[in-house]
This record gives sequence, C-alpha cells and structure tokens, in this order.
Amino acid sequence: MKVQRRRGEILVSLDGTERDLLVSLTTQFQDIVHDDDGDDPVHLRLFPTAYRDDEEADAEFRRYTTEGLVDRKSANAGRVAAAVSASRDGRIPLDRESVDAWLPALTDLRLVVAERLGIRSDDDPVPDDQLGAVYWWLGELQERLVQALER
Repeated sequence: MKVQRRRGEILVSLDGTERDLLVSLTTQFQDIVHDDDGDDPVHLRLFPTAYRDDEEADAEFRRYTTEGLVDRKSANAGRVAAAVSASRDGRIPLDRESVDAWLPALTDLRLVVAERLGIRSDDDPVPDDQLGAVYWWLGELQERLVQALER
C-alpha cells in the first residue's frame, strides 16, 4: 500500500490482494448495515444506543436516524468498493470528497473487525492472526490517508 498526495488529489496504490480484500470487506459491510438484526453485536457497535436509560427515547431516536445512517454508511462503503474496482492497475485517485467517504468507511470497517476480534478499547490486544492483520492494515490505510490530507 502506498498513499501520496499529488496536485490536489490523493493517490492510493494497492496491490491485487489489497484491492480484493477491500472490495470484499466493503461488500460484506453493506450486507451487515442493511441487516436490521438488533441482536448482532456488530450492528449494535455500528449503531450504538443513544439513550441507555430511556428505551422510549432511544426507540424514537432510532426511528428518525437509523435509515439515514444506514444509507450514509452503505454509500461510503459503496464508493470505496467502486473506486477500488474501477482501478485496473491498483492506482486509485481520490479527491477530497472521495477521501471524506473513505475515512468513515474505513472507521466502520475497523469497528466491524474489532468487534469480531473482541477489541473494545485501545488496551485490548490485537490477535496475531489474519483478522488481526486486517485490523492493523485498515488502520494503516486510514492513517496514511489522514497524513496525506495534512500535507
């Protein structure tokens, strides 16, 4: 993975394995956000309770916000998948608007992976396995995008 800033845009370069992984993760993510199973810990992590002590207020909050959140999260993931899929050589040019979709999508993907790994805080260990490597890789991609924006 390589992320650099050039002439007002950010260029992300991914190898074939990284591209396949990101498309797979974003596709799976879209399925997760559209699944309204309130018992799935991943879904609960992506859409946390707004009012822990007031079920009625929480239900009303969800009624007004969930659809928009689902649409936004799904659209961001879709933009990532589309940009990666459109790249034949692994070079993905991103303008500021695209980066603004990629960053929350990467955050959401990391939340899903973290939940699957049982990571709830910065103090929790990341397993030394394939899913742990995916968690670190997503974080690295996100960090490099932020650094490129700051340049």
